[in-house]
Amino acid sequence: MLQQILRDMYVDPDILAELDENQKQTLFCKMREEQVRRWKIWNDKLGNEPHMIQPTNKKKNVTFLKGEDGEPWVWVMGEHQDDKSIEEILKNEAIEKARKMAEKEAEELRKQVEAQLYIELTPKIEEIESTPKMQMDDDMDIYCSVDELREKINNKPNNYGQNKNKYNVIDTRDVLQEISLNTQKVAQRVALWEKRLTEERTCEIFQKMQKHQQQVAKEAEEAERKQEQFWMEQERKAKQAEQQIREIARRAREEHRLTSNFEIDTSYSTVNTGVPPGRNAVIEWYRNHERTRLAALDPTNNVEPWFHGLIARSEAEKQLLDRPYGSFLVRLSERIWGYAISYRAQDKCKHYLVSAAQNYQFLGNNQIEHNSLRDLIDYHRQHPLTGGEKLVEACPRSPSSTSLAELFDDQ
Repeated sequence: MLQQILRDMYVDPDILAELDENQKQTLFCKMREEQVRRWKIWNDKLGNEPHMIQPTNKKKNVTFLKGEDGEPWVWVMGEHQDDKSIEEILKNEAIEKARKMAEKEAEELRKQVEAQLYIELTPKIEEIESTPKMQMDDDMDIYCSVDELREKINNKPNNYGQNKNKYNVIDTRDVLQEISLNTQKVAQRVALWEKRLTEERTCEIFQKMQKHQQQVAKEAEEAERKQEQFWMEQERKAKQAEQQIREIARRAREEHRLTSNFEIDTSYSTVNTGVPPGRNAVIEWYRNHERTRLAALDPTNNVEPWFHGLIARSEAEKQLLDRPYGSFLVRLSERIWGYAISYRAQDKCKHYLVSAAQNYQFLGNNQIEHNSLRDLIDYHRQHPLTGGEKLVEACPRSPSSTSLAELFDDQ
């Protein structure tokens, strides 16, 4: 049977239903090994063909900065005494961001003030530049000759040198120098004002950023709290629903957990690999082959109390469900030419396939062979099965069962 499965890479669902989890895993491993074996053969065949281009692996060279000890230099953030904590780093980044924003605002405001001052001072400068540089008193004769004017000036050099205002002389350079001094003073005051404004705005912006972060953190915490409450409510409802259906589904879960506990033959089995074509074929096989071997019959030719004939797996589980641990029954199998022992374990029902080829033995490798089915049952009343349990008590047949009548109605 295993040879056929590995050849076709296919498992009949009915056969698979008779296996427990360990057997399924073993079967999967065998099928996987067969897949790998086939792949290796295919890969070797392709590798021998000249047109196949083998891929090339390109390696990248990576160099590391070396420390004083010659080992790769490693820096772990937070371990050095001068390293700042993440809170300090975030705070400094926020302050720097606030400072840049404040400097930008102060620069824009300074440009506005400078433009306003330029607008206000431009008319005054133009007015000063248009004023004559020298005016004479009314007593100065404008009609005097040049020699007469030079003589008058030479006769009064001290008075002219000591008091320029006599001729009311206005020097534009002095006015511009005074304006320049005033402008420097204004620039100094503007710089101080700009610095003070930047510091104030930095503090204000930083406080607003902190307030915004606190608000965002508070909103996130509130949203997380609401989400946690929602999930707790969903979990409570789920547990309540599970509790309500647990009792109803208890028996159904036990039936679905029912599996057999025999080991899969890891070599090619000698058991008949064919599968019975139907129920009637199994009945004819027992009548013509097994009944002549007195299978499931006692020395007086009566049916053994543990033999239930041809019943389905679900029917066997139903009869064993309410029986004490260690109860068992034997039934004909429709999956192989043989029998199945259904056993009531502590946590579930288990099923063991029994081959009836030449002798009677559990389906698997290195199993003990018995001359009769009764010898196999008696042996395992004293010796545990593969799961460690012993056959203790035979499960009685149902009074309404007609499974035995199908096997012995020709007598």
